[in-house]
Amino acid sequence: MKKLWVVGLGGLLSFNSVRGAIYNGNGSTYFGGAVGTGSLQLTDNGTALSGTFTRGTGGQGPGSFADILVIFIDSKTGGFSSTSGFTDASSLLTKAISGLDGTGNRTIADFPTSGFLADYAIALRPFSSVGSDQLYQLVNGGSHVMLGSVGLSPTATTSSSTYTFNLNLSDLGMIAGQGGSFKFESSYVSSAGVHSLESFETFTGDSEPQNTVTFDTFHTYVTAVPEPTNQALAVFSGFVLVGVASTHLRRPLRRLVRLARP
Repeated sequence: MKKLWVVGLGGLLSFNSVRGAIYNGNGSTYFGGAVGTGSLQLTDNGTALSGTFTRGTGGQGPGSFADILVIFIDSKTGGFSSTSGFTDASSLLTKAISGLDGTGNRTIADFPTSGFLADYAIALRPFSSVGSDQLYQLVNGGSHVMLGSVGLSPTATTSSSTYTFNLNLSDLGMIAGQGGSFKFESSYVSSAGVHSLESFETFTGDSEPQNTVTFDTFHTYVTAVPEPTNQALAVFSGFVLVGVASTHLRRPLRRLVRLARP
């Protein structure tokens, strides 16, 4: 009798989902065009989120990434409709988030009147290798809560063509592996808290100290839903096993049927 072999298929099949999107700058060159003529790519696998910022040219050669890119994130209920209540100016990153210069001057960023309430902010400043990036949970009237580095790379340079960062979706209060979405808005801000008009969204207003900029739009990023790899593999393996068994047992069964006939 021929032997029946079952072959493992784990190396042949992949059911992991990855999702991504690219967001282009709004065209502004107010601070040289690094963000306004650049782009941001986000990808995720249902658990970890990765970002790639491609520095813009500014129309007259590469725009130096010498200021701070702030990405405000709305990923859960509650949050803030404006930066007007932020008072944290303890570092260059928090000054950029809060719109403060540390001496009493302020610029305010107002988010859309409906649909966006900021919960977190990612601040990216590659100028230095120390204090170059951070994820914060936003706080009105107090210190923003530092949640950890997002691994900005490279650092200590303002002229790299691309910069990458990454974090876990759970860091944004999301449940990993279940799918979902978050909203975001971005602003290119000086270390003195002055908002430029460079963004991956659109602004109205001006960005001089003690004045207000208002976001007209926001983006919604939908995360991936990982496939149940083990279950899918088991079902597929079952189909293969049935096919192999029927092929090898067909002749013996026919022989038994002939012997059983009178």
